[in-house]
Amino acid sequence: MKKMTCLFVVAILAATATACFALDEISTAPPDEGQYGRFAGGDSHGRIYDLAATLAEQAAAIAQESFDHFKGYNGAISDQEQGILFKSESFLSSCRLFLKFAQGQSDFYRNDYLRTSLYNAFTYLTAAFSELEQEMRRGNVMPYALSDSRKILSRMEREFSGWASPDNLAYLDGRYVKAADATVYLIQRQGMGQFTRRAFKSLESLFRYNYNENRGKDPWKYLVEVSGETLRKMRTGAMIVLTFEGQMIIEQGTRPNRPVFKIENGRKRGLTRPEIVNRLGGWSRVFEVPREVIEAYEDGEPIDRS
Repeated sequence: MKKMTCLFVVAILAATATACFALDEISTAPPDEGQYGRFAGGDSHGRIYDLAATLAEQAAAIAQESFDHFKGYNGAISDQEQGILFKSESFLSSCRLFLKFAQGQSDFYRNDYLRTSLYNAFTYLTAAFSELEQEMRRGNVMPYALSDSRKILSRMEREFSGWASPDNLAYLDGRYVKAADATVYLIQRQGMGQFTRRAFKSLESLFRYNYNENRGKDPWKYLVEVSGETLRKMRTGAMIVLTFEGQMIIEQGTRPNRPVFKIENGRKRGLTRPEIVNRLGGWSRVFEVPREVIEAYEDGEPIDRS
């Protein structure tokens, strides 16, 4: 298998130059601007198309070299080698189909769903790549073109992340979302085309996480309302449970003379004098939170010492 690996790595470079054989059915015309031009992410779409074309060339080189190499290797082909052949062809077919979608040649999408549906197609493309990568790892075959393909896919996903849409998973990465049940989730990327949704246990958990991320006192500006269908596309991750234990908090708003509390042992303890705030770290250490967060704590003994 070591001999096969060396041959495979060297020959794949030459195969890239003849990759056009697999692109005969794919036009290289630029994207249909009449169909896509009205989207805010139009520039991103053009770059995704260019990357998809390059990816298709890489996939064609991998598939052709796999076939040529295994066809003449020891006069026989193992189950493992057949697996690589079929996964190579599957990835190439996925690249071809995605390129057609990116070019605007599909009649499957209505205009108002083109952007989102294209990202959905991207998730299938990444799944095909992952299957090929796993099969090649099992066969101890890792050509340079495979690494290059992964880099191209990563660049494509970064382009998708700039397309603002409530059902574009790449755009939702790092944002808070909620659907009909009003539960707020944090969306986190776990890999190419793979995302998890993590529910916040409470309003307090949401605000504390937002402060921890240095996002300020208003998490709602990072909130996106999504459909239940979009949520179901993501795996469920661990719940986020955070509190303001050990911290000073004050009710949000501009009302004068709002009391400051310190949370200790699950209770809120009022600070009786301004100098106590300074002793405990100053006003920059006081977190503004909704009234509901404060009211959820039982009263504790006031802090009356400076």
